[in-house]
Amino acid sequence: MSGKPAARVSDPTACPLPGHATNPIAAGSGDVFFDGLAAARQGDASACGGAMSGGLATTVLINGKPAATVDSVGTHGNIVIGGSGTVIIGNSHSPAPFSGIGKG
Repeated sequence: MSGKPAARVSDPTACPLPGHATNPIAAGSGDVFFDGLAAARQGDASACGGAMSGGLATTVLINGKPAATVDSVGTHGNIVIGGSGTVIIGNSHSPAPFSGIGKG
């Protein structure tokens, strides 16, 4: 699989700072939802305060910001450890095969 599960509000992040442990993503898009949950993007924070800042899908923009996925990293070093089971986001793609239908 070339992509990773999309990160959403309430998906868990693991924060290495003392006392932070596992925290959910707390902020996301106001109008883009995956599985009924707001999509997480660059700058959206988890409950520990660490905002998504690295390991983002730079070719997939949500409200003009790169999408967060499993393994995206926040400013505290927090890592997204859970995500959507139905939405996969990646920086590479496999073009659909050309069938020639409609060619005349």
